[in-house]
Amino acid sequence: MIPIATTAGLLALWELLARGGVVPAEVPPFTDVAVRLARQLGDDAFWTALGQTLWHTLAGLLIGGAVGIVVGGTIGLLPFVHRLLNVPLEFLRPIPAIVYLPLLILVMGSRSQTAIIMASLGALWPMLFQSVYGVRAIDGQVVETGRVFGLTRHQILRHVMLPSVLPYLATGVRISSSLALIVAISAELVGGIPGLGAAIGNAAQNGLYPTMYGLLVVSGVLGMLLNGALERTERRLLRWHVSHREVSA
Repeated sequence: MIPIATTAGLLALWELLARGGVVPAEVPPFTDVAVRLARQLGDDAFWTALGQTLWHTLAGLLIGGAVGIVVGGTIGLLPFVHRLLNVPLEFLRPIPAIVYLPLLILVMGSRSQTAIIMASLGALWPMLFQSVYGVRAIDGQVVETGRVFGLTRHQILRHVMLPSVLPYLATGVRISSSLALIVAISAELVGGIPGLGAAIGNAAQNGLYPTMYGLLVVSGVLGMLLNGALERTERRLLRWHVSHREVSA
């Protein structure tokens, strides 16, 4: 209830400030944005742009997440690999993914593949480091106990190691999904790649500010829906984990 009231209050404040001329004329009232957005819902171009952004985000999340899990799991399991790659990874980690966009556009052009690669870079680092943390958090004594009781490597991997790593991976997926969406829209906006980002840029350049803000609202709602879907999936898959158990009264 509180989040709904807070959101309604902020939207009402936006409306009052815009109507009162407190904010620049380029910031239209929320009601104008809502009306324009409602009209866009009947436009095929809007749904095409939304589908392209979703494709860029989900494809990037899948590719970047898979690479992050493989590389991160290897680093976590093999101390030698960790020592070998620790410095390069720590050097590359703080660099924003969007920095690579001009080079990719120069090499590949403003295509969907460019946005997917950018989204993959955004999703890579959270999954990589969460995989490292998850593998390193595995209790060695529990693994040795499983070996003593005669569990095979496959059984240890499935029943001991995987449950220990899954909560870390679930967190990584949620963080990576948000970053993949942000980077995908940014790549579309800066590189003119078809999608919500390009539509936002076109609206801004042509002075269609209600349309621009409406698309920004859609981008935010899309991120919320994606995060909510992943949270529900996480609760369902990890209902056995202490962080998702219902506390009985």
